[in-house]
Amino acid sequence: MTTLRSVWRANPRRIGRALSWACALLLPLLVPAQAQTQTQPLTSTQIQTQLGSDKPITFVVPFTAGAAPDVFVRALAREVARASGLVTLVDNKPGAGSVLAAQAVARAEPDGHTVLITGNVAVTGNPHVFKKLPYDPVADFTPVTTLAKGPMVLYVNPQRVPAKSVSELTALLRKEPGRYTFGYTSITSRLPAELLQRSAGVKLVAVPYRSGASALPDLVSGQIDMLFTDFSFWPHVSSGKLRAIAVTDDQRSPYAPDLPTFNEGGVKGIDITFWLAAYLPARAPGAVSSALYRLLADAGKSADAKAAHKNFGTTEFVLPFGQLAGFQARESAVWGRAILDAGIPPE
Repeated sequence: MTTLRSVWRANPRRIGRALSWACALLLPLLVPAQAQTQTQPLTSTQIQTQLGSDKPITFVVPFTAGAAPDVFVRALAREVARASGLVTLVDNKPGAGSVLAAQAVARAEPDGHTVLITGNVAVTGNPHVFKKLPYDPVADFTPVTTLAKGPMVLYVNPQRVPAKSVSELTALLRKEPGRYTFGYTSITSRLPAELLQRSAGVKLVAVPYRSGASALPDLVSGQIDMLFTDFSFWPHVSSGKLRAIAVTDDQRSPYAPDLPTFNEGGVKGIDITFWLAAYLPARAPGAVSSALYRLLADAGKSADAKAAHKNFGTTEFVLPFGQLAGFQARESAVWGRAILDAGIPPE
């Protein structure tokens, strides 16, 4: 019989993290009422007054330059520069599963001029797969806002994997266990592949990559057989170099309405979506967080941001100010359970 004590003994680190994330649920209560009710656009002078400086704003991202999420962030940065009158920069720190970017911002001054824009892997995935992180996903950051969300697509090399549907794919993988490979760049792209193996009873060989850009040539050439990632690989589907099998969500994507979900294909439990959010270093003043929230929320409505959404396969996703901490805590619990179900041990 499973008891709370046995769960604690089996997973003391994860339970401890869960408690700290639960505490994060209280953070929205500390948000000033004024910050939640302001709706009028701020002038550039007001923004600079709230930030307390006319220094450039640097957006630190764990994405390679030119990747779909990087293009999205640069669209936001241009709008922030226009609205604030400040110079904006994008600092790419890819690799290490988003650890490098998160660590850099955790150590920065909390003055509103160094901002982490990251996928949820940094705050909901990494804590469950790394025994020791050089940052605390709750204590080291001030949550600002969610920005976008979307599913991943399973892409296969059509020369190596002749399957055209989920059912054909699982039949092929069961026939030759251990023959086929999947690439991954972080827990976000690894988790659905691990869940596929568990749910469908198949065996794949994992191949790690630093980024999607470095994995793409190997997928197209057949050095690896499949990979879960965002919609940025879609042009290679249109050209016939890759084939899309299914989407990792409980709903079809508006950008590819003919592409089924895994659930529709008979494989349950692969409802793994990702989201992007902005964070400041811990102890950032409330006025600074509020100003940045409004800048980013407005920037996400620009034409450039909407075009980037389409390329990325994401939709606009902006929670009310003060709700990111609680959302992150709930999402981390979901990802923790999924990672345990997938049998992925901490490294």
